[in-house]
Amino acid sequence: MDPIEFQTTFDTDQYIFSEGDPGDCAYIIDTGMVEVSLEKDGRRHVMATLTKGDILGEMAIIDRQPRSASARAIVPTVVTAIPLDYISQKIEQSDPTVRMFLRLAMARYRDMNARLGQVFDELSHLQEDATVGTYASTTMELKSVMSQFEEMQKRIDTAVSSPSTAANPAMFGEQTLRETKNQIVEEKLLSTALAQKQFRLHYQPIIDLASNTIAGCEALVRWNHPSGELLGPLHFIPLAESSGMIVDLGYWIAEEACQFQSRLCNDFQQEIAVSINLSARQFEDQFLVATLGDIMDRTGARRDLVKFEITESLLMDNPELATQSLQQLKDAGVKLAIDDFGTGYSSFSYLHRFPFDTLKIDRVFVSAMARSEKSNQIVRSLVNLSHDLGMDVVAEGIESEREAEIMREYQTGYGQGFYFARPVTEAEFVKLLSQPRIDLAG
Repeated sequence: MDPIEFQTTFDTDQYIFSEGDPGDCAYIIDTGMVEVSLEKDGRRHVMATLTKGDILGEMAIIDRQPRSASARAIVPTVVTAIPLDYISQKIEQSDPTVRMFLRLAMARYRDMNARLGQVFDELSHLQEDATVGTYASTTMELKSVMSQFEEMQKRIDTAVSSPSTAANPAMFGEQTLRETKNQIVEEKLLSTALAQKQFRLHYQPIIDLASNTIAGCEALVRWNHPSGELLGPLHFIPLAESSGMIVDLGYWIAEEACQFQSRLCNDFQQEIAVSINLSARQFEDQFLVATLGDIMDRTGARRDLVKFEITESLLMDNPELATQSLQQLKDAGVKLAIDDFGTGYSSFSYLHRFPFDTLKIDRVFVSAMARSEKSNQIVRSLVNLSHDLGMDVVAEGIESEREAEIMREYQTGYGQGFYFARPVTEAEFVKLLSQPRIDLAG
């Protein structure tokens, strides 16, 4: 994920943008020097000279106005571009109050900038023929506007960054700039990956503990990265969540998994349930249930063999939204599972509010059973409670025969983990189905 993909080099005296141009990018100066100026009455008025770490062109992409000044490379200069669509997306995803304050600040900034220009014009005309009193009055007005301008700048600096240091004259520190550029590049790569279908699904078997046979599977996404490395979800799902791309990625995952479920039934005569993870961010999409229903219809998936998994954090963050959406999914004929149960802060009594078919016990408790009696008691209580509520139980993260035996003793029902099988490709999963009993991977 090299920021070089977004870098552009400008030669000496080459314009990065000119006054009146549409604002399509902001720029971070990596090396070199840029002069920002205004043309008025045939004369160029230099407003600022910017160097490494400084940002320019941000005003036009925040409020989508034409460039209010020109930017020229004084020496050979390398800049990193921050695209308009990236900033626009971030602004639209922010809190409405933040958006309002940002646009208000931009309007006031431009008003003060325009007033400065007027005052400078008045001063230039007064230098030759004005009285001393008129010139002094205009100078005082200039100082007042400049004071307001500087005060506003200080407030913005305080809000977005720590004060600059003598060693680094730029407004932002090296780490802030590096993180910003890396995030821009990573989000662009992620967007490209989705457009070019660089993602792949692997399937981890869910085992019937009584018979050691495959009862289902969980669809797990992988990124076939351009570097050649196959990346697990921890490398990109958090970024997909924060950027909002998880919605489109989630629908792609659902479609691929539903197509696989349809093939299992129709091509291989295997009535195997496929579990699909849903992100809390996806529930913000008002068309979630309708879109998932359309995906299942188009792919021919059997709804009774499709199971959507939801983490318990969603239930606590927005229980009203979760209740409504989960009931709509349940009414659509699918199964529902609560994933990673026990790692958050929900109480056992909370479970009765939601129409779950399956409870998945987090691997944290499963792995601790052999060392901690308390973990044993928690797992036993979870299993008993689930049975009392009419739910199936899946123990996640089983990695040893001892853990599998304990779960059998507690009549857990189902297990999932490296002891049985790691996530595998579709073709490898189909091969596993041909075995009468799962070959233990541990």
